[in-house]
Amino acid sequence: MKDKTSLPLQQQLERSMKNFLEEERWEAMTLFSSEGLPMASTGYSLVYNQENLLEFAFSLIESVRLLGNDLPAREITIRGREGKTLVFKYFEAWDDELILAAVVTGRKGYKRAMGKLIKWLQSQ
Repeated sequence: MKDKTSLPLQQQLERSMKNFLEEERWEAMTLFSSEGLPMASTGYSLVYNQENLLEFAFSLIESVRLLGNDLPAREITIRGREGKTLVFKYFEAWDDELILAAVVTGRKGYKRAMGKLIKWLQSQ
């Protein structure tokens, strides 16, 4: 997944996200900073827009922190409307707690794809 071009990090990330989007791993995905700023995004969902993802992601942060004391909760999955699944991955990179939020279409392989993106981000 390492991109040897001189593209800025955001464009490299969005290119990687788009590749998985084209494989139908998800419908839309956004990377948020701990302050709620979108850092990279790809795709579009008619059912859940970027603001919806942000609201869900931040409403779940306290649950992740509470569970984190007893269980290593780093992912929350919600079965949504119209056969969509919302996936929120909480992880550390660049001295920040980041949130990778995706609208998944039900196709398998999204966990592996999200894991690859997160590992790539953490290596930058």
